[in-house]
This record gives sequence, C-alpha cells and structure tokens, in this order.
Amino acid sequence: MAYCVCHHWWFGYSHFAHDPAAHPMVGRLGPHALDLTLAQFEARLAGRRGSIKAFLLDQARVAGIGNVYVQDPLFKARIHPLRAIPSLSDAESATLWQALRETLRESIDHGGAAFEVNLYGKRGGWDESFFLVAYREGLPCPNCSTPVAKIRTGSTAGYICPTCQRLP
Repeated sequence: MAYCVCHHWWFGYSHFAHDPAAHPMVGRLGPHALDLTLAQFEARLAGRRGSIKAFLLDQARVAGIGNVYVQDPLFKARIHPLRAIPSLSDAESATLWQALRETLRESIDHGGAAFEVNLYGKRGGWDESFFLVAYREGLPCPNCSTPVAKIRTGSTAGYICPTCQRLP
C-alpha cells in the first residue's frame, strides 16, 4: 500500500511513500490523535513530566495537533496549557481526550483550518468563528465573561481564560 504525505500550508511539499514507517519525516510521527483510544492517550501521558501543551504539540508523541487545534480543547477541559502532566486527574485526561477529538473532527468536517490549503488549492472553512478562546485575546470568555488572555507557552502563544483555566 502507498501513502501520500502532504502539508501545503507552510512547507509546500508532497511525498509518496510505499512504507510510511520508513519515510524520514513520517516515520518519526506518533499516532494520530484521532486514532488513539482513551486508554492509549492516557498511556502516552503516563510518566511524562512536562507541560500538557508541550506534550500535545510534540508530533512524535501525538500527531495531528497544532497550536491552533490545542487552545480550545484545553479550555473545554479547563486545563491551563502550562499545567504539569502528572497533576492531571483521570477525569481531566478523559475530558481533554474527548475535547481534542471534538475539535479535530469539527475542523476536518469543515475542510481544515482557514489558513490551510488542500491539494486542490481549496482553503479550509474552520475559522475564528468556531474558536472559543483561541486567538480571541481581550474578548469575553464564553463561560464566565472574563477577558481571554494571551500567554507565552514556550515558543508559542497560548490563549486562556484566567478564571476557567487557573494554574494550580
């Protein structure tokens, strides 16, 4: 079986591979987020010490979650992006897993993010109108009306509700 690996938004490349595991880029990817069961997701979190957002953005751990796709699932789960993985309860991990799945499926259903372009040159339809807190700095939180804050989370920005996503 052959696979086509595409990412045209930033890098603009397509690769054709008979064996994706042997491909120098794709072979390093972890399983796609939508392919993980809750038990598999929790197993990947087990023993990790860093922040939950850094883990989720690490494509070698879980593939398919970019910065635009991580903001709202963390908000839905009421988890601060800098929160240490060992501090998450089983219920929080399960809520986060479900929120990630919902967000990724919603984006896929709309053809991907508005800044992404498919092989046919068509832009996705998942845009800021779907975002709860992502990229909505200063706008009211949909839960409590506290203004959404922009924070630094390593090399990326994060968007949180300071009331709903407290850092313990």
